[in-house]
Amino acid sequence: MADSGSHWLLGKRVLVTRPVAQAKGLIKAIEAQAGVAIACPALVIEPLPETAANKQKIIDLDRYDALIVISRNAAQMGLSRIENYWPQLPAHLRWFAVGKSTAACLASEGIAVRVPAVGFNSEALLELPELQQLSDQRILILKGEGGRELLEQHLAERGATVETLALYQRVAVSYSKSQLQTLFANGKPDALIATSVDVLKAMDKLLTAVLADRFALPLVVASERISDAARQLGYRRIITSPSAADDSIVMTLNVIG
Repeated sequence: MADSGSHWLLGKRVLVTRPVAQAKGLIKAIEAQAGVAIACPALVIEPLPETAANKQKIIDLDRYDALIVISRNAAQMGLSRIENYWPQLPAHLRWFAVGKSTAACLASEGIAVRVPAVGFNSEALLELPELQQLSDQRILILKGEGGRELLEQHLAERGATVETLALYQRVAVSYSKSQLQTLFANGKPDALIATSVDVLKAMDKLLTAVLADRFALPLVVASERISDAARQLGYRRIITSPSAADDSIVMTLNVIG
């Protein structure tokens, strides 16, 4: 890597593969550093229908001791559903968020939320003192369909009764070869970004037909878990950002050597 005074992004083209809503801030941050963001959402976020069982979890919100929100999508969709049944939130409920953007979404609604000071992932959340001894505690996790089960497993091992509420699903976006060629008409990307394993796999599938040299391009990922998955696919220039936050990703891009 270059030194921290570098400005690698200047004039560089970066493929942004986040879903549309989550990509906006990152695109602005790249452009603010004189980079060129190529928006190519690899996944689309689709709300899941409200089942009777999931509706009951919202109705019974006051029976939980803590609520953990995995993502900004989960925060937005969860709060929307909760508002239908709880004009005023249960006062005793403790709120936790995995990342800064998720915490900010909750805080904007006046919710006091606990979030790790560093390391914005499930592992960091599990280090919080409040989540160590959980005997007789009931916890509800707001999340997307599928995903990791790390939180559920560890919280249950610590004595909690854990339930989950899946609010959305991630669906891979289909592009034709000609659509991707048009996207790269002004130049192919100089770097790639993948902020989840699902995004990484969907991106790689999209690029197979149009970017033969993709494995040699710098690929910025948001965790060691994504890095491992990228290495298994064949990527060779993998740089791990300290977090998935927009400023963190841009900082990581700017020190590519």
